Amino acid sequence: MASFTIVGGGIAGASTAYHLARKGHQVTVYDRADTGQATDASAGIICPWVSQRRNKKWYRLVKESAKYYPDFIARLQEETGLDTGYRREGSISLFKDDHVQSLAFDRISAKKPDAPEMGEVRMVSREEVKQMHPDLTGLYPGVFVEGGGQVKGASLLKALKAGFLKHGGEWITADFDAEKSEGTVIYATGAWGIEQDTDPKIRHQRSEVLHFKLKDGMKEDHAPVVMALGPIYIVEMGLNQYAIGTTHEDTESFSAEPSAENHEYLRGLAHRYFPDSEIEDVKMMVGLKPYTRDFLPFLGKVEEDVFVINGMGATGLTASPFVGHEVAAHLSGEETTLDISDYSYI
Repeated sequence: MASFTIVGGGIAGASTAYHLARKGHQVTVYDRADTGQATDASAGIICPWVSQRRNKKWYRLVKESAKYYPDFIARLQEETGLDTGYRREGSISLFKDDHVQSLAFDRISAKKPDAPEMGEVRMVSREEVKQMHPDLTGLYPGVFVEGGGQVKGASLLKALKAGFLKHGGEWITADFDAEKSEGTVIYATGAWGIEQDTDPKIRHQRSEVLHFKLKDGMKEDHAPVVMALGPIYIVEMGLNQYAIGTTHEDTESFSAEPSAENHEYLRGLAHRYFPDSEIEDVKMMVGLKPYTRDFLPFLGKVEEDVFVINGMGATGLTASPFVGHEVAAHLSGEETTLDISDYSYI
């Protein structure tokens, strides 16, 4: 068995550590627990099939990631006894009118033959949207995807860390000292990848999310994930509690302080999509999401005994568990589902 040092304990780093440790490798994780990790402001939506992105390598990654989730979560929860917040209540994508809804249905349903895990795909009327999500506005028609789901990032990270430790890993909350490393070093440092003097060059976006509750909410069970107009999403965080997001701001700052301007903007969106409800703020969350030059995640060796996982962007919670599985297999000399060279593009 080999020795690995993983720098960065976000979802990507923790998943890679967990999968390597399950294979019997000696693995140490160094994590500084920086505030503003991407997980802090991630919706955890697992529904890649509705995306309009055309990058085939990206789509294959997220499609295989969604397929991997159910068995992965079942195993992780059995090993640790911890709830990850993963559930599949379906997703509703909203559209401005019936014509756009019809076009979207054709586009989304065309992906089902290659991704049967999507389950049922159907158009839903404004009235059906209200039946499925009583507190939500009834202004927009939608497309329902049965296989859509979500996971709670903080809960998933806690379970991955517990599973990693159970399999003999060592987790150190401290900065990494390269002189003390053994074996292969894997950098999974997210937005802080800019600190490493290696390619690929990492930049990041600051994203903010508003958590709120409906004081007069009518929902008595779990709600589907909602993909609203534009880049807006709404996910359930508890009974009649939701998160709405997200903002996107290119920045060089690492501040994790929410802004009053974005709070006002997100609160306005909450009122737009829940017009008949009294809304009470719970908290604002800020996350720094890492990107590469072409928005495709990077997975690859950058120099002898140095491997990088970065650029997960807005799909970190969707893709990172499967990325950890694939990287662990690749570094163990095993066959992988993905062609890792597709993501090693420097």
